[in-house]
Amino acid sequence: MNIHLDRVNKILAGAEKDGRSFLLEHEVYAMLKAAGLGVPRFFFLEKGKKARPRDLAALGTTSVVLKVVSPLIQHKSDAGGVRFVKADAAAVNRAVGEMLASVPATFKTWARKFEKPGEKGGPARKDVEASIRGILVCEKVAYDNVGFGSEILAGVKDSREFGPVMTVGAGGLDVEYMNEKIREGKAVSLFSVHLFDEGRFRSLLEPLAFFGKTAKAFRGRKPLITPESLAGSILRFVELARALSAYAGDSPYVIEEFEVNPLVIRKGKLVPLDGLCRFSRAHRELTARPYGQIRNLLRPDSIGIIGVSEKMNIGHIILNNILKNGFPKERVFVVKPGAVEIEGCRCVPTVRDLPGAVDMFVLTLSAEQSYDVMKEITENGKARSVIIIAGGLGEKQGTQGLEGMIKDLIARGREEGRTTPVVNGGNCLGIVSKPGKYDTTFITDHKLPQPKGPRSDMAVISQSGAFMISRMSKMPHIEPRYAVSLGNQIDLTASDYLNYLKDEPEVRTFAVYMEGFQPGDGYAFARAVKEITARGKTVVVYKSGRSPEGRGAASSHTASVAGDYNICRSILKQAGAIVCEDIEEYESFVRGVHGLEGRKVRGNRVGLVSNAGFECVIMADSLKDDEAELVPAEFAPATRSRIVETLKPLGIDKLQDVHNPLDVTPVGDDAVFCACTVAVLEDPNVDCAVISPVPMTPAMQTLAPSDAYKESILSPESFAQRIVAAFRKTDKPFVVNVDAGKVYDPLCELLDEAGIPVFRRADEALRFLRKYVHHRLRK
Repeated sequence: MNIHLDRVNKILAGAEKDGRSFLLEHEVYAMLKAAGLGVPRFFFLEKGKKARPRDLAALGTTSVVLKVVSPLIQHKSDAGGVRFVKADAAAVNRAVGEMLASVPATFKTWARKFEKPGEKGGPARKDVEASIRGILVCEKVAYDNVGFGSEILAGVKDSREFGPVMTVGAGGLDVEYMNEKIREGKAVSLFSVHLFDEGRFRSLLEPLAFFGKTAKAFRGRKPLITPESLAGSILRFVELARALSAYAGDSPYVIEEFEVNPLVIRKGKLVPLDGLCRFSRAHRELTARPYGQIRNLLRPDSIGIIGVSEKMNIGHIILNNILKNGFPKERVFVVKPGAVEIEGCRCVPTVRDLPGAVDMFVLTLSAEQSYDVMKEITENGKARSVIIIAGGLGEKQGTQGLEGMIKDLIARGREEGRTTPVVNGGNCLGIVSKPGKYDTTFITDHKLPQPKGPRSDMAVISQSGAFMISRMSKMPHIEPRYAVSLGNQIDLTASDYLNYLKDEPEVRTFAVYMEGFQPGDGYAFARAVKEITARGKTVVVYKSGRSPEGRGAASSHTASVAGDYNICRSILKQAGAIVCEDIEEYESFVRGVHGLEGRKVRGNRVGLVSNAGFECVIMADSLKDDEAELVPAEFAPATRSRIVETLKPLGIDKLQDVHNPLDVTPVGDDAVFCACTVAVLEDPNVDCAVISPVPMTPAMQTLAPSDAYKESILSPESFAQRIVAAFRKTDKPFVVNVDAGKVYDPLCELLDEAGIPVFRRADEALRFLRKYVHHRLRK
């Protein structure tokens, strides 16, 4: 470690002894220096002391910057607490005297602008005056000012969900404006200090707008700083953040927020001008999670259930769904006083009467009744896992306390070493487990038919049960191996399921919907994503509950720039997840990743085939965006000759030259269109493809069978059957676009059922393939 941690701890201990949880600016400078970073030459002038000529001479500049030092005054410029003066003792002492006299009143006037109606005034003027410790006297740094890009922001924020998050980007007074107006990933980069890969660190910096202006040659001017020096300085911040992390830091202190804005470049090195630091002792332990017990939940040998009426209620629907999925009746026990059996399952009067501990217990009673049942289960050791269906638990007025009491029951049981269940929910829709042969959702099968796909290698993990079943209803050909509705995550969390299922070889894809992570679970989730993607598996995430980047910020601080959604999106991308921007993209990626599972991504050279000029133009226009790019493949000479020979019988070779995108024209029939497609797919220069027929052409069979016409998508000679055969023959990823109305839904349904990713607009098809290929190549 390059950090003098003992010096850092001493600085923080001094502030703590002074009753502060933040550093004054000269203490920030001292902390940066202890971290191995260069700082301006400075000295601290205590209130009542005079600046001496030899102190000013040691700064080595003709001008100095004077900054008021007060724990109450964070915005020094607004309070008149910053001045630039000649490096002369008389001038400095005169300016210091003026500042000490004027700053308290100026600060009070400025603070009144932010008073709410009915509020009265913040600290008294005499308190502001008493809070001033002195004046920080700094050299006026002569730095390389090249306009935009000259000032850089570097900071760390402790995120409730993800731990310490680093922010690097364009700095200065316009940081929020730039962050809002410049496209994402160009103004700032956000990353976890614990998860980022140092070997790929430069790739986080290179896309940033300031990088090209400062660390690269610009219009004949040499770089102001080398990429290595820039990265090395930023890595010092990372080391500092790791050493003072809420998770496993080497210091008793934790950085809550640490920021330098701006950093400037002088003689090829970064120099900080202004900084702040807030700290605490709020360490958070990453305690061992009981996710091994998830095996009892997902593959139970016995099931108990409470809340089943002899008439059809939610509990009875769940019981029927459990049995319809093949779980043996003799291993299902219903807690129901006064009944002998329901649906052939044995009934017992109370939880205590269960014959031993069941692997899984389904609690379908109201939120108000849940605590008493959970208490009976934990005190008598009657279940190894529980699903709490109860709606409103933790959300309905008066149930928040019950949720806390259930958490205490679980924690106490584990501490005492008793048989204590892992709990899914509450307020969840249940779980569907194909290996476990059960469905504990309360949706009847005629409302949500269970799909029977050719394979089942996807785990769906959704905080919202309604979101989960809505997607399952819209993707009837994808049969999840597991579909888990998390609910409130009072015990089991999203990361627990990822950590348990990452070792199951049959699960290849994780489709995740999250609204919010439990404290620290975002970090655990991202760590699990990193392990999963390193094994060649895929995690697709849609995160709701967003906050726009940089908006609503009151000051140019890391906390205002790095909104919670931005942090989540950036860190999950960094960990290797595919993070979807909207529900449509999420659905397309779930379908697409499922359909393309096992295909080889060798590069980003794409083949584009259509029978319409406008489709070719739109596909060509959609090859790249800010994050990813597909490159039109250069067809091999043999491929060109093969396509020409294919087009000759219909005279199309006289209408079009062979190039990429390939326009087969509306004259091309099923055989010609698909033969050209196969030729493109078999070209060694082609890594992937988008096939986009406009299906209205009479030359192709693209309609469902009907007595009104002769064509049929079921014919072996049709486009649909030929393209399905081509899809099964190649190991290259390709997608099909059908930009047409409802009459062509059967065509899309047939292709979808065969596993081919189908889109209804060319730009959406390209967006998916572009992002998919980029993701796979990164892995």
